[in-house]
Amino acid sequence: MSELSQYGIQLTAQIIHAKQFEKKMRGYSQEQVDEFLDEIIKDYSRMQELIVKFEADLANIHKELMKDKEAFDYFMIKRRLEDLEQRVFGEKRETLRPRVF
Repeated sequence: MSELSQYGIQLTAQIIHAKQFEKKMRGYSQEQVDEFLDEIIKDYSRMQELIVKFEADLANIHKELMKDKEAFDYFMIKRRLEDLEQRVFGEKRETLRPRVF
């Protein structure tokens, strides 16, 4: 699983589950607290799964962007070369006939 502390997330579902509280007279209902903590644990687990999924999605999108950027860079270089050829030779290089001396 991804290292979530880099995002400032210190708790995990396991930490929440293992947390023990002091028992005092007239405290909260142990059952209600446990049920609520169970809901928090489920949400935390789901958020951790989503963060890992989103990190993977982001990495895939970045790879695709890099491929598109390389293709675009190639296209722009080719276009600039064609423009340069047209300025230098007056027409595109492919249409020039070989010189015969």
